[in-house]
Amino acid sequence: MRESQPKEIRLQDYAPPPFLVERVELDIDIRADDAIVRATLAVRRNGAHAQPLVLDGDELELLSVVLDGKAVEYKVTPETLAISGVPDAFMLETVARIVPQKNTKLEGLYATKSGFVTQCEAQGFRRITWFVDRPDNLAVYTTTVRADPGKYPVLLSNGNRVASGKGWARFEDPFPKPSYLFALVAADLEVIEESLVSRSGKTKKLFIYVEPGKADQAAWSMDCLQRAIRWDERRFGLELDLDEYKIVAVGDFNSGAMENKGLNIFNAKYILARPDIATDTDYLNIDRVVAHEYFHNWTGDRVTCRDWFQLSLKEGLTVFRDQEYGADTYSRAVTRIQEVRALRAAQFPEDAGPMAHPVRPQSYLEIRNFYTMTVYEKGAEVVRMQHTLLGEEKFQKGMQLYFQRHDGQAVTCDDFVQAMEDASGTDASSRIDLAQFKRWYDVAGTPVLDCAGSFANGVFELTVKQSMNPPFHIPLAVKIGEHEEVLSVKRTEEKFSFKCESKPIPSLLRGFSAPVILNYPYSEADLLHLLAHDDDPFNRWEAAQRLATEIILTRKGQPSAAFLNSIEFLLKEKDPAFIAEALSLPSETFLAEQMAVVDPDALHASRNALRLALATRFKDEFLNLYRKNEIQTSYSPDAASAGKRALRNLALSYLMELETTDVVALCYEQFGQQDEKLANMTDRFAALACLANSNARQRAIALESFYGRWKDEPLIVDKWLAVQAGSRLPDTPARVRELLTHPAFDLKVPNKVYALVRTFAANHVRFHAATGEGYSILADQVLALDALNPQVAARMARGFDRWQRFDDSRKEKAGAQLERIRDRPGLSKDVAEIVTKALA
Repeated sequence: MRESQPKEIRLQDYAPPPFLVERVELDIDIRADDAIVRATLAVRRNGAHAQPLVLDGDELELLSVVLDGKAVEYKVTPETLAISGVPDAFMLETVARIVPQKNTKLEGLYATKSGFVTQCEAQGFRRITWFVDRPDNLAVYTTTVRADPGKYPVLLSNGNRVASGKGWARFEDPFPKPSYLFALVAADLEVIEESLVSRSGKTKKLFIYVEPGKADQAAWSMDCLQRAIRWDERRFGLELDLDEYKIVAVGDFNSGAMENKGLNIFNAKYILARPDIATDTDYLNIDRVVAHEYFHNWTGDRVTCRDWFQLSLKEGLTVFRDQEYGADTYSRAVTRIQEVRALRAAQFPEDAGPMAHPVRPQSYLEIRNFYTMTVYEKGAEVVRMQHTLLGEEKFQKGMQLYFQRHDGQAVTCDDFVQAMEDASGTDASSRIDLAQFKRWYDVAGTPVLDCAGSFANGVFELTVKQSMNPPFHIPLAVKIGEHEEVLSVKRTEEKFSFKCESKPIPSLLRGFSAPVILNYPYSEADLLHLLAHDDDPFNRWEAAQRLATEIILTRKGQPSAAFLNSIEFLLKEKDPAFIAEALSLPSETFLAEQMAVVDPDALHASRNALRLALATRFKDEFLNLYRKNEIQTSYSPDAASAGKRALRNLALSYLMELETTDVVALCYEQFGQQDEKLANMTDRFAALACLANSNARQRAIALESFYGRWKDEPLIVDKWLAVQAGSRLPDTPARVRELLTHPAFDLKVPNKVYALVRTFAANHVRFHAATGEGYSILADQVLALDALNPQVAARMARGFDRWQRFDDSRKEKAGAQLERIRDRPGLSKDVAEIVTKALA
């Protein structure tokens, strides 16, 4: 038997909690083999009703229940504790036993290498104690933590430390918060500390705790945190509201990081960095994730979501804020291109697949399955569109109004949109009506804009048809001739006219002003003109992507002379980071979405044929770029230096398509990095990735050398696993099988699973091997993971999302593996929801 059929939770059924917990006193005693949790709750009835009090729980052993100092009758199930006939206001004390030492789900309180930490979003707090575990119950917490002082000298929780002694500490958090923001740490950790004077002149203390021996890898994260705090003061006028702000980094964590009020818990991957162990991508990701979690202090903590359907209220808004931070900190153009590339590669397929859902889902079986690209990245695009429609000044007024109205509350996406609309203008002529715009929150799917243009008598007429019915309100940024504006597309079909002296080549969807698919009958000459002359960097990149897509999908990777001439022009650009983006071909995942029936082998061959053609034609130019962009100074993660390394390593990857003796020697020399003063993981790993995709004899030598040197650094070992799982060589599935039994791999550690299993599932040509071996590998791991960590297992199961896009033979093999997963007795609801929808 599978788990009892889970109940579908629907947005339309939302009702406020019958009871509210207003104050919480926790006493958590972590012992050698378990933990005892005593919770004292101040509870009051919410409205006039006679319902029983029902508290949520999960894997709790109930030891006692006392109401207003007296024993009370109750009914307990594995998931609920119910008490009937309670007064309107009362004190409830429960004592429960939990076993964090055996908690492989990594939710609630669980053991890590260095001690114990918590992860409570979305429903982990119920794994600590019985509670009204939902985001619209905001309470004030006092927490006492007890643990062996010899083993776990660092004790932390939300708020301020008000008392402590040997083996215990008490914390009071003055800010009401939902239970998902609760945090606790009892561990052996090192700490780095800095002070910062806020805009208002107050001194703030900042702490980053890491596992022993890693303190020298936390300096970059501290720098990122301070810059994020300063940026939020400047751009949004938001100041850190705490005297102390703490971050704890651990190696065992299901996701990236968690914004618990004043005590963020991070995956160490997004904290630890040093030039010899972290790449430019790692440095950038750390900067963005540290900023993201800090920005949650206001957009998520001070104002939170009423229910989990409103998850994008905090996540979409905060992703937009961290995107703007990235754009202001690095290159706005390159940052935007990278965001759109990721959106198209992952979110667009999600919108077209079995797990398609709106930014605000209408229902779910397991909320953990909806921490998705749609909720986060598409949600950020929905916020960005409001910024585009209002402009920076009015958008900031909307943010201020949002906080004025809702600080300390749990609210909805509609509340945010209403604040934006109210801030847009005070009269009918200036006010922007966002009623139609709200469809972006509640309707799934990627809108398609089919555009056409005609020119006659000095007038260019643009016709725009949208696929959504009822139609969306879509901001379409255009430049036609000398006219640049944002068009509001609100009807199924609309026409816009522009006076022009000659027939223009329209620049449409500038800056990717809306998350849509835009079709326009550009000729190759039109796209080459836009690539060379458009003053919008995004649309120059987009022209290059359209040209490459057409060559790969219709010409078997054989470029025209005109395209090669345009590449020659592009190679002479001044911005290395932009050249690197423009020369990066569309991914196979993105290209597959353009095909009626996906042939992964033909697609892979065609894309590689274009890479080889470019490498052959521009070998001398790529060698020149490689030498020209070499940096002869010590490593710096600044944008200019990162851009040079990106272009240099892209040039190397193209050259390695030739696999000539001189190029392979050059690549292996870069991998070796003899000058330790200039050595950095960005260049070393880029060279290793090139070798991992080659048949050169140096491949095995480099992989063995890399592991031998870095086997004691878990995050670098993850890179070693990933570079092999992502290899395009035909024997990759067999190698993945071997790595699954390698000492470097541990199924209980999410980072290892993501590095090996998820990377392999994203290896388009090898995961979708005609033999079906890739599907079998993934199914095996999903089933093994489901018994340990259903949340991670469900994420891995998403690798099957697009299985029905392939040929009949592959569909038969993938379908059989999905059925094997579905039919496993005791399957978690996390995985069951994913595979059931995939098979529907």
